[in-house]
Amino acid sequence: MRDRIAGAGPVEAAFPDVEVPVGGAAIDPLGPSLWSTTGPAKLTGVRVTYDLRGTSGVRITPSADGGGECTAPSSTRVICSDPRGLSFEGETVEAYLPVVVTASRAAEPGDVGRMTITFSADGLAPITGVSEVRVVEGRADLPVTGPAVGWSGVLLIGVGLVSVLATRRRGHH
Repeated sequence: MRDRIAGAGPVEAAFPDVEVPVGGAAIDPLGPSLWSTTGPAKLTGVRVTYDLRGTSGVRITPSADGGGECTAPSSTRVICSDPRGLSFEGETVEAYLPVVVTASRAAEPGDVGRMTITFSADGLAPITGVSEVRVVEGRADLPVTGPAVGWSGVLLIGVGLVSVLATRRRGHH
């Protein structure tokens, strides 16, 4: 996995690659990382467009955590805008206005798609980069999500509490 860097002005961007497991979602949402090359700045009319090509069974949807306003004209195209604008205070803004990448159970491990991501803002030349989207086998080391996590977490906390209480009782004799 690597980031491709683009931009030659007041803003530069990195476009990370992502792996998506068959029948699941990529661990992190996919979005460009942005930084100002001229110091603190505020951009308006900000927009990020995603176009996915080259894979079947892979789709993109707006991330609930993105904070912007997104539309999804298709399962391979998402357009997001940020009515608040984007402020840079010297830090890199990670995964800005991201999308969630998911693969169906019919997706083929080893398939590689190209996600063209374009970042634009008022008064700024659009910055376009390409992220690689690679379909991988479902892996056992990926975090489990859903109701099972809740019960296993409660079970582990309960076991830990019993261990602490048993240790304290033995220490008082």
